[in-house]
Amino acid sequence: MRYFFIFFALVLLWGCQSKINGDSEPPVAITPRIKYEFSGGAGHYNYAPSIIQDEYGIRYGFICENRDPFEIVDYVYLYKGIPTDNGYVWQPGTQILAPSASGWDDCHICDPDVREFRTTYKGETYNWIMTYLGVDQWNSNHNQIGLAISKNIEGPYIKFDGNPLIPYEDRTKWGVGQSTTIVKDSTTIQLFYSSTTENGNFCMREIKLNDLNNIVLGEEKKIGFLGSNNYPTISEKNIYMVSEMRIGPIHEIPTWVGDVSRLAYMSRTESIFSDEDHWIEIGRVGPTESGFPRNHNPGILTDTKGYMLNEDELVMYFTPAMTGENWLWSYDLYSATFELENLIK
Repeated sequence: MRYFFIFFALVLLWGCQSKINGDSEPPVAITPRIKYEFSGGAGHYNYAPSIIQDEYGIRYGFICENRDPFEIVDYVYLYKGIPTDNGYVWQPGTQILAPSASGWDDCHICDPDVREFRTTYKGETYNWIMTYLGVDQWNSNHNQIGLAISKNIEGPYIKFDGNPLIPYEDRTKWGVGQSTTIVKDSTTIQLFYSSTTENGNFCMREIKLNDLNNIVLGEEKKIGFLGSNNYPTISEKNIYMVSEMRIGPIHEIPTWVGDVSRLAYMSRTESIFSDEDHWIEIGRVGPTESGFPRNHNPGILTDTKGYMLNEDELVMYFTPAMTGENWLWSYDLYSATFELENLIK
């Protein structure tokens, strides 16, 4: 589950806060428009959004949600957003992937990320891939990354027999997960993910994935530190990243959930693998902007292959939360729209 990774990142977050932010105020501040999007209903939580928009303007939100009210078991749900004159209208969520009865992903599956990518498997052609986190320990250690495929964006999705796609051996550590994909070309994806490997806490691999009988895993590369729950996308000019941060003092439950979702960018002429900090903060969503004490698990609206829709606007989806005993059941999905046209040249 995404929010357990916060424990791993706490020390690094506090140690790097002054470098990233300078002080408690962002150096560049665009105040986003905040909007409620949808909820799973009473006794349900929504988080870890991967939301893509097709050529017709329809949005597909792949979300982590519990199936049974007030029971903490993660499934993958799809919410479909229809554009109207009054904004997007979201259809009720539909469960599209569940934990397995046994094996590496039999406790929770979450952190879905769906992309349009053609691949072949057992003599069939599939047009959509989903990477997701699976875990087989209830203490949320030993997370691994799996793959599911579908001929249609709305499913059905079937799990790859060769899972986990990115394995992790150590059962005493968090593992790998929280994946995000950018399609590089017709044969290769760039897979970004959180990690407790020696290259952690945020890594990328290029993976040749167009033939599932001949997968080629590229070298794991370390990305410069940002925060936790990092989610990248790129445009023609820039690389954008949203990250979950801990800025203010956090004492009330849930202490492991960040209070700020931050948006930053760097030019594509820079390297995300550099040890130097080239990220420029654009803005953030914290308690002042959302009205909630926790603001976490951010994702970015992209096209179906993981790229920015345009240079003028970025929509960040995130999950705000209350504090106190009902914190988990307050997990609904919101959006924050950042107007970039006057900032990004």
